[in-house]
Amino acid sequence: MESIRYLALGDSYTIGTGLEDEAQNFPSLLAGWLREEIGIDVALSNLGVNGYTANDLIREELPVARNARPDLVSILIGANDIVQGSDEATYRGRLQQIYQAITDLGVPAARVVAISIPDFSPLPGAAPFGSPDHLRARIDAFNDIARTEATSRGFQYADITAISREESHGNDWLADDGLHPGPSQHRVFADHLWETAKGWRSVRFDRWSNPAKMVLTRAQHEAEAMHHPYIGAEHLLLGLLKDTEGAAGKLLSHWGVKYQRVWNHFDRTIGRRNKVEAQSSVIPTTRVRNVIRIASQEANVTAADSVGTEHILLAIMLEGEGIAAHVLSDFSITPALVRTELDRLNLRKG
Repeated sequence: MESIRYLALGDSYTIGTGLEDEAQNFPSLLAGWLREEIGIDVALSNLGVNGYTANDLIREELPVARNARPDLVSILIGANDIVQGSDEATYRGRLQQIYQAITDLGVPAARVVAISIPDFSPLPGAAPFGSPDHLRARIDAFNDIARTEATSRGFQYADITAISREESHGNDWLADDGLHPGPSQHRVFADHLWETAKGWRSVRFDRWSNPAKMVLTRAQHEAEAMHHPYIGAEHLLLGLLKDTEGAAGKLLSHWGVKYQRVWNHFDRTIGRRNKVEAQSSVIPTTRVRNVIRIASQEANVTAADSVGTEHILLAIMLEGEGIAAHVLSDFSITPALVRTELDRLNLRKG
């Protein structure tokens, strides 16, 4: 299955100048966390270069970006524009050009994160660039421009400037050059970005087949019909049993696992709640989130074109703790049996 493509644009903050290992920079941390969360490989293209201005990004990074077909994008640029004396109007114009180029790539706005310029004004390494008060005012002004331009396009905006203004959290808060963030500051940056870019998790479903997506939709309907305030693995199994297009539904039908029989079992075991005031949404349980992650991993391991309903079925069993897994076990259905039958019936595409 094709990797999720994450494109990081920027300067020294993005590439991690001053770090001993590029794996310590915030884009690498985000890519690793996302990979673990969604169960799909994340291919990071970090184009950040120490000393780059917005104009350098336009000239050198955007041509690469146009060929990268990114699913996710982060942009952090402007510190060197400040250092080199760029005025606010020029910075705004260049930022507009960058943001428009990203929009033209077709990346959904919610999957683009514009990041504020950290405050380097009081740091020892910033002394040659001006007084702390002057630099701080310029950083705030440039960040206001970035926020306005980003939000006008629907991009996420992550303010990490406040983090950079916190007192040192230890010896590795700053790099040895006295100017750039150290490993622990990059970790705090990444943590803040992880919370800001929650919409990035949805990228996993770009790699899901239509039948698999429909199973998730049916699972939500099953939970709502039973007046459950959550989506559990049992609802996923009911969704699979209504599947007529994917491999899992065909297999379950082949083994005589019927929707009504399983529904009756769940009704006796966990029951329906009395209908209360309507809820805006039902929330997936931790177990279901694990099933979704495992399904993606299964598709990844087998180099499938997409996550199919068979991967959801396998994931329910591999997760192994829920009532749905026990029901399947009662039918003597195991992951090994599913894999064998998929090969025999040539149903690897659902």
